[in-house]
Amino acid sequence: MRLHHPRREAIVCLAACLAATSFLLARDAGWAPAAPPACGAWLPPVDGQVVRPFEAPAFAYGPGHRGVDLAAPPGTPVRAAGDGVVSFAGSVAGSLHVVVAHDGGLRTTYAFLAGATVRSGERVTRGQVVGLVGGSGPEHEPGALHFGLRLGDRYLDPQRLFEVCDLTELVRLVPADEAPAEPWDARGSAVGSLSSGGSGVRDVAGDLAGALGDAVGVAAGAGRAGWDAMSAVSGRAASGVGTLAGYGADAARDVAGVVGAALARSPIGVGASVASGVAAGTAAWWRHREECTDHSEPADGRGGSGHLLMAVGGLDSAGAPGDPTFALDTHALGYRDDEVVYYSYARDGAAYGASQTRGDLHEAGRRLGEQLKRSQREHPGREVDLIAHSQGGVVVDVFLQDFYDAGDPEYPPIGTVVTLSSPHEGAPLATSAADWRESPVGRPVLDAAEQHLPLAPSDTPSVRQLDERSPFLHELWSHRLPEHVDFTTIGATDDVIVPATQVDVPDATKVVVNVAGAPLGDHTNIPRDPNALRVVRAALEGRAPPCVGIVEGLRGVVVPTVITRVERALGDLPVVSR
Repeated sequence: MRLHHPRREAIVCLAACLAATSFLLARDAGWAPAAPPACGAWLPPVDGQVVRPFEAPAFAYGPGHRGVDLAAPPGTPVRAAGDGVVSFAGSVAGSLHVVVAHDGGLRTTYAFLAGATVRSGERVTRGQVVGLVGGSGPEHEPGALHFGLRLGDRYLDPQRLFEVCDLTELVRLVPADEAPAEPWDARGSAVGSLSSGGSGVRDVAGDLAGALGDAVGVAAGAGRAGWDAMSAVSGRAASGVGTLAGYGADAARDVAGVVGAALARSPIGVGASVASGVAAGTAAWWRHREECTDHSEPADGRGGSGHLLMAVGGLDSAGAPGDPTFALDTHALGYRDDEVVYYSYARDGAAYGASQTRGDLHEAGRRLGEQLKRSQREHPGREVDLIAHSQGGVVVDVFLQDFYDAGDPEYPPIGTVVTLSSPHEGAPLATSAADWRESPVGRPVLDAAEQHLPLAPSDTPSVRQLDERSPFLHELWSHRLPEHVDFTTIGATDDVIVPATQVDVPDATKVVVNVAGAPLGDHTNIPRDPNALRVVRAALEGRAPPCVGIVEGLRGVVVPTVITRVERALGDLPVVSR
């Protein structure tokens, strides 16, 4: 039997004490109810309270919150809410997702994880651990798990799974000839069957497109909230923002319309990922406009913090503690020569060579702690600022998370922390290099390239640790930085070594600047670039960061997002297929 009118949708009487019910919809043969789970069959994935509730979007691509965020400390095990099959487990648009398909067309999503413990196609049971809390994503509450529920392709409030047993409103059959609620509708296969593989990609694509709608909505809402203020600065600028927001919303709809037909690594899938990243980045940039100033001072040798400075160089830097190991203009920032010490990667803290920067980053963080203790002995109670470039910022992360204790008198007081083009979230090139090295064809190609081109060796401990999927990075961000640390992270728009998408740090101030000179030189030039140094000076003096203009701000979102996606795609080339 086929239904031809919404009013003829069937509602089946539920048995007593049902926690959820489901129906089997066969595309050509009609529909019939599937066996529902018993009362209490569903388990909350974590025990925390709801910190952000479900908010149904007004339309398919509109703003909302397509799930709930449940409070949970980083590292908390995430449990499967019910029995099912993992239809997807992997990273999409930089966020780790696990999707479990259950009987009756229900799918639960566990998003923005720090790690996944299951694989696509694996059958899981209620309560089985599927991942760990600790990831991040657009418009996602920090210190929480995002938990979603879909019936077919409709988003539902997942909290309803755990309510009293009368959940008849949870299930609303969709007529077989009704237009799908979302263009990535997956009713091409039996909704009641458990599935894996490509359908899981569509599941996550739907969630991502939903997140895109959320991000676009936030950006548009922020735009409306700041319209009057923007108009006071420039009527044309405000008009331009409104036009761009409209284009962004249209683009979101267009991208979402084709996502269902795309595989995760196909050109269309990559395009959807780029659109999602751009929308989230645009919303973040707009929020930055509320906290910045148009009257920042240039780094011209005046001002500064009055503290000591420990400057931390990156991969393949070299030098001695008293000599510059990277091109940071310390004079422009107001430091005297006798106030500056350069971090050493050497075990004894003396001069070091490029090869010593390629070792274990956890050990490098410990050495930073030892050198700061030396500063405390030589200058008791004198505050020390940390300014780091590239990999040096990750060394600072390790020190702050794993070694620093503000209550330990052996350490000096830490003043301001600033990082310049540091891969806090990993380096896409390191990720692709890891893929090449695991391929019998790709490995010799990469070896030959590194031998004849000025490339840092990829098969070294530090580069392996900067792979975005490395256990090192997952463990590093399993907890947050000390709350009292004043942290600013700066990225460069055209940086191809560390794209600005990778410089984010939880709770830190982030600014993306346009570095002068050739694009391929952004990574090297950022420590002495006037725009970057202006941001550093503001941070050292405890002032609001300089504002970034509309055109430059949007470029600082789009260009790094595209660079990141292209670099990750290098790992998918046929030469590295396994």
